[in-house]
Amino acid sequence: MKYNCTQNINCFLFLVFFVSLFQSAQAQQVKLTQGIAITEFIYQNEQGQNVQGLKSGSGLAFALAFHKASLVDSAKYKLDQTPFAIYLGQNPTVAKLLSLINYDLGLQFTQLNAVGDIQNNAFSYQTDYIGLHGKLGVRIPLPWKFSLNLQGIASANKIVHGNQLLMNHYVDLTEDAQFGSFKMMAGYGAEFEKRFSDKLAGFFSYQQTQTLNANPVGQSTLHFKPTMFSVGIRILN
Repeated sequence: MKYNCTQNINCFLFLVFFVSLFQSAQAQQVKLTQGIAITEFIYQNEQGQNVQGLKSGSGLAFALAFHKASLVDSAKYKLDQTPFAIYLGQNPTVAKLLSLINYDLGLQFTQLNAVGDIQNNAFSYQTDYIGLHGKLGVRIPLPWKFSLNLQGIASANKIVHGNQLLMNHYVDLTEDAQFGSFKMMAGYGAEFEKRFSDKLAGFFSYQQTQTLNANPVGQSTLHFKPTMFSVGIRILN
């Protein structure tokens, strides 16, 4: 797949979508995350059989996100006289549940890499993807200012650089349709967090996602299944 005007339009729309998300985000907290991504490539041939010989590779993973710590501010809704605030006042269990729900909207950079060998021919994939991610979580308070945040995750990713080393020469993966198309991913994760002060919290995170592209009959398909381990900080408002 040659780089053409269509790819320029896709990149432009991608950036516009990113900017609109951040402009509409009401969260004032910021999260910064850095870690590693261990990625499994799942390749199926035209007969639907998984190709053997691929092995997981590791790469860097970074994320910057706006964070909304709670869907409901319990201190504010008690002062309001809106129908919703009155409803929450009459249903404290619902208010408590909504106060535990949080979400992220952010930008991520991920290296999705793999290595392998087939019939004594060694090869490797080195790719860089940027993407938008959204996370919806439930934060469970724990003693001593610890908490556990359980999350559902969705993201859209676009390759910005990639090479395959194959038999002593490199192939540009940005021109390969298996890699060049947008990669929609979904999965789950967890953050184990410690609040250090009124302005700062730190956390360890784990997440696993997988691409959602279909498996059309009679065509080869490639799925990514990255597992990420990260550390991060949350700047509180």
